[in-house]
Amino acid sequence: MSKIKACQARKILDSRGDWTIESEVTLESGVSASASVPQGKSTGSREAISLPAAQALINVDTRINEVLKGMEVRDQGGIDRKMLELDATHNKSNLGANAILSISLATARAAAQEAGSPLWSHLRNLYGDKIDHKAPRLFANCINGGVHAGSGLELQEYVVVPKFDTIRESVDFVTEFYKKLGEILAEAFGPTATEVGDEGGFTPYMTDSIAPLQYMKQALSELGAENKAELGIDAAASNIKRSSDELNKWYREMRDKYNLFYIEDPFGENNMDDFVTLARECGGRPMIIGDDLTTTDSREIEKAALADAINGVVIKYNQIGTLTETFEAIRTAKKHKLFLIVSHRSGETDDAFIADLAWAVAADGIKLGAPTRGERVAKYNRLLEIEENRPFTKF
Repeated sequence: MSKIKACQARKILDSRGDWTIESEVTLESGVSASASVPQGKSTGSREAISLPAAQALINVDTRINEVLKGMEVRDQGGIDRKMLELDATHNKSNLGANAILSISLATARAAAQEAGSPLWSHLRNLYGDKIDHKAPRLFANCINGGVHAGSGLELQEYVVVPKFDTIRESVDFVTEFYKKLGEILAEAFGPTATEVGDEGGFTPYMTDSIAPLQYMKQALSELGAENKAELGIDAAASNIKRSSDELNKWYREMRDKYNLFYIEDPFGENNMDDFVTLARECGGRPMIIGDDLTTTDSREIEKAALADAINGVVIKYNQIGTLTETFEAIRTAKKHKLFLIVSHRSGETDDAFIADLAWAVAADGIKLGAPTRGERVAKYNRLLEIEENRPFTKF
């Protein structure tokens, strides 16, 4: 393998028109690879801190470039540790999680290219643990609310999760469902209902946060697909000004009427006791998933798992800041037998790295948003490409 010759960053726009960064790692062999960093709007307070793009760019071009130059590209753990030592903070506030992550991901991609290996295969070797081969289930956000849309809905995401053996079948279903749902919403609310939010989901104006599930259920019925998919929500409740009792009332009604598959972040990030109570009451259906609660941090995941507060977890690598720490979070989740969902962010780029990551670690699911908008479609298409070259096994 080859050594790192240079690290360089540039400012690029994300899907909301905000500046983020893309970094390129160039090797002495002449191979180069780049990676860009997504950005969230609904963020947990314990997430690693991303700096303004201009400041992160300077940190890549100067301080990170200086310490990584000459390091062996295949030493992913050593490279990530070197950046963490240079930053010397818990939350990456010195260099910026976006600066560190962009180089961490670009390093992995450069090493894969140097070895002539598909990225997912290289990531699987880095991850190292023995895993079963399986396809991640698609979690497609088809109606947007909360801070991701001006729809009037307090809950952030209404998600359909198909139950098929292959990614191809799942993508076929999601696109068909999305179009049918758009027709139903346009008929009920007029053409503006099919305008989309940050993650490509529709944004019909509603004040009843349970009502979207009825329209999604109708779409399943009209497609004759009631048994081909399940429904779930991301409440992102840290952004909701309602009591735990009010939220619980919602969740009970949704569970009873729509047999929800999962609820993500049903309460605020500091309300662990409410998570525990709901998880105990639900008994595994719907699953209770941590995101703002756990922030891809192995310590927070361990804490929530030991408290029996969750039975699933979302993985977003920009919440923690390096590929190595992301692997640690995944190992912790698997140790506790948590349902594992690799996820995009609301402010995305067209970088499809998470598709390779989800396959590499045999994630149970992957959140990609709706099957529209280029930054979301890039991930769908990458999954299809991986499957075409290496077929998934059945669920």
